[in-house]
Amino acid sequence: MKAVVSVIIPTYNRANLIGATLDSMLAQTYQDWECIVVDDGSTDDTEEVLSAYSNKDARFHYYKRPDNRTKGANACRNYGFEKSNGTYIKWFDSDDILYADFLEKQVRILENDKELDFCACLAEDFTEGTTVRRVFGANRTPKEDVLTAYLTKNHYFFTGSPLWRRTTLLDKVLFDEELANSHETDFHFRMLANHLKYVYKDDVLFGIRRGHQSITQDKANELASHISRLKFFLKAFKVVATSASPNKNTLQQYLLYRQLSSFYQIKMTSGKTIKGYSSQILKNISKTSYPLKDKIRIYIGFILITISNKGYNFLKSAMVDINETIEN
Repeated sequence: MKAVVSVIIPTYNRANLIGATLDSMLAQTYQDWECIVVDDGSTDDTEEVLSAYSNKDARFHYYKRPDNRTKGANACRNYGFEKSNGTYIKWFDSDDILYADFLEKQVRILENDKELDFCACLAEDFTEGTTVRRVFGANRTPKEDVLTAYLTKNHYFFTGSPLWRRTTLLDKVLFDEELANSHETDFHFRMLANHLKYVYKDDVLFGIRRGHQSITQDKANELASHISRLKFFLKAFKVVATSASPNKNTLQQYLLYRQLSSFYQIKMTSGKTIKGYSSQILKNISKTSYPLKDKIRIYIGFILITISNKGYNFLKSAMVDINETIEN
């Protein structure tokens, strides 16, 4: 009996798009799968669309996010995992397309090497009605340690890229349900910090849809996105501080600058600072090594931003020159 793959898809008001995603599931050359769709409270015809698919094929399972779970895709992803039964796990987005051999190729990799925790692949974007495709290049075999590579050297992958071994995930904190943005970055960074074993292949196995407004692109979510980014950079700083990375201070400088930039964006967007974060950032300034002149400028800039909307130029002293080119 072949191993079952659980494909978990959160969705919200995508009745006009999710059908193409589900059709790409049906077209998979690897047929031992279950597709778990978790609805985040759609107000369109999503339920009717999913009912049609589940009535046609019992491998489709439709759930609604429980009312006691935080609204958002991350809660849906975690709830979907709780409902899943597969040996392998893949989270996927409700507007993207799996290419026909996606599951087959990735299952083969994990079946042939039982020590791998996951495998990853490349993706390309597409716009409906055009033939233009653009592959998202990435540094698949980084020269740096994995944390440095992931944060600063384009060793990244999208939510739908990895196929995970279920046993790898069982003792891990999965998606942070408090984040409205940076959720895949946060999740993958924390997984990589666990020293997982994986391979990153150059196969382009799925398409990312462009040309429509995503939830995170919505202007109304701008403030929440800035806050989520700040939360991620604060969390990542803690991980790096306890890591054995040979580039620890450089990474701390990089993350501190991203914290300061996010803090500034929050102040500019909302006109106020968010309670609790100022003290964390101040502690991180003190923990990060800079020449004395630069550190004084950083403190001045942070104080000016806190009491006014000025001071951003002082924060540029926190910047670190990191090469982020695609190398392979």
